[in-house]
Amino acid sequence: MRRFAVLVAWVALSAVAEAQTQPPTGTSLPDAPAPVPQSHVPAPVLLELRTLESQFDLALAQDCAPERCFSKGCVYRDHVTVDMPRTSSLPGLGQTEGPGSVPSQEYLTQAQCEFTHEKSVPTQDVQALVRRLEQRLSKGWLKVKVGRQILQPISPGLRESPPPPEPPKPPAPVVEEKPVEPPAPTTWEANVALRELWVSLLPHFSWMIALVMLTMAALTVIWALRRLGRETLEEKALAAQLAAGSFDKAAEAKTPPDAEEPSPDGADPAPSEGDAETAFVTAQQQLWNDRIAQAELAKGDSMVVELLRDWLKAGEFELLAKAIFVFGDRLSLAFTSDGELAVRKVEFAGYLKTVDEKALLSDAEFFRLLNQHAISSTLMAQADAEVYRSLREEFGSNGVANLIDSLSPRHGALLFGHVPTDCQQDVARIMSPELRVRIANELLASNRISKEETVHLFEVLDAARAGKPLPPAPPAQGILDRGRQFDAAGALSVLLPLIESSARGELFARALGRSGGTLPLWYQDILYGDMLLKLPDELQRDLLLDVDVRGLAGWSSVQQPAWQESFIARLAPTMQNAIRANMSFVSREEQLRAARRGQNELISAVKKQVARGKVSFAEIIA
Repeated sequence: MRRFAVLVAWVALSAVAEAQTQPPTGTSLPDAPAPVPQSHVPAPVLLELRTLESQFDLALAQDCAPERCFSKGCVYRDHVTVDMPRTSSLPGLGQTEGPGSVPSQEYLTQAQCEFTHEKSVPTQDVQALVRRLEQRLSKGWLKVKVGRQILQPISPGLRESPPPPEPPKPPAPVVEEKPVEPPAPTTWEANVALRELWVSLLPHFSWMIALVMLTMAALTVIWALRRLGRETLEEKALAAQLAAGSFDKAAEAKTPPDAEEPSPDGADPAPSEGDAETAFVTAQQQLWNDRIAQAELAKGDSMVVELLRDWLKAGEFELLAKAIFVFGDRLSLAFTSDGELAVRKVEFAGYLKTVDEKALLSDAEFFRLLNQHAISSTLMAQADAEVYRSLREEFGSNGVANLIDSLSPRHGALLFGHVPTDCQQDVARIMSPELRVRIANELLASNRISKEETVHLFEVLDAARAGKPLPPAPPAQGILDRGRQFDAAGALSVLLPLIESSARGELFARALGRSGGTLPLWYQDILYGDMLLKLPDELQRDLLLDVDVRGLAGWSSVQQPAWQESFIARLAPTMQNAIRANMSFVSREEQLRAARRGQNELISAVKKQVARGKVSFAEIIA
């Protein structure tokens, strides 16, 4: 035991002496090699040293890139040999004691590891790496010191491989010179002359062709500049014919007798544009002042009152504000206090508080719009137009559907055919399946409405607007297909997609029976989605090429969503992207206009294919 304590003290003193003589951590070690151990190193200690060296290489590779740090390995510094047995806590037992009683054990206690690094590595990073490696490798009684060395820079040329030596050139063969025979004389013929001409001109063809094309382009530009804006012979002949005809008569009627006489001072008698605008505004203001003075604004039975109320209903606050600034606040008498326009009155009052008169229309523009709206208001104020307009303004979709259901099938079909297009689809969706079949059957019977039926429809609408009982239907006349035409094909195009295919087949079978086995020509104006799906794929692609993409997108947007997706999925990817890109509309009115235009173009394309005999209309409509 005493020997073991002396050994431990000696190891501690040697470690302190070595720490005092060793250079600071992270400094570069001298280039002198480590000394060879002076005493025998046991094999277990060497095995521990090799294991430590492997751990050092692995740790260095993990913490520093291989191209920047290189391991130099680890060397032996010191070890401890232990041969004392474990002391017994129970003296007197038969255990051997003293040195040599147990096999000796060797432990590696100190080792030195080194690595080299490039000069570009910062010193702070190297010192941190040294401390990190010492912390990772030192454990228990094993203490590891890590040293470093800076690699000397080398020239970049040393990294380049020398070019391979050139292979020896074989000796040139000796060629025996043969006497040169003179060429045989060529006969000058036509083909020889053409070949030599071709060989001579071939290098010059590029600039010759470029010169010809530039000349043609210059002539085309000169001709276009000389013809730009000039009248054609047809335009000159038409202008001469108009000048000699009605235009001269109209000019003579409008020109006063003394208009062509020059003024005494030789000035142009024609008024300027500003004077003409001023004269127009003065005349129009006088005319409308007289109309407003003659109209009884409080009674509400004049054209001026109807015009002002239409503006207030439609939210035309800019025109109303301009009219009040021009004609005064007496126009407010045209608005009744029955509560019908109360919301619009409040909105218009708020608009008048913040409106700037300078931002409104000019007087000339205002009077031109006033004349146009006056004519439109006069037409809409007529009795028949007012009744028809009430379908849109005074009835909702449910109300129209209930009204159609309460009428006879014939008059209900006529009323559905006269419903405005923007609410016709909503009304068709609200109808029951049985009512749709009845209405479609009556619409397929005829596309005409007689005067008696028209009068009865107006009476029904007047009674419904007034909340009175509906008048009874007139007795049926002998001839059904008479009177003026209405858009029965358009109504059927909305109604048929909502009817089952079996019911559609029965409807067209009855229609064929009524018409003697031949469909009427006006049936060709009927178009609904399933008709396109019955066409062959190639014929469908040819048909869609005749339709504008915007119109096709508008027509597709008003179809049923499920059918719309299946139809678009059948198209080519480019056509799908084009249709989806054109399905955005500013308003419902724009969408319906595009849908109507697309439906008309599709109908024309189907008629064209039917006329060519590529498809039978009776096969696709049922």
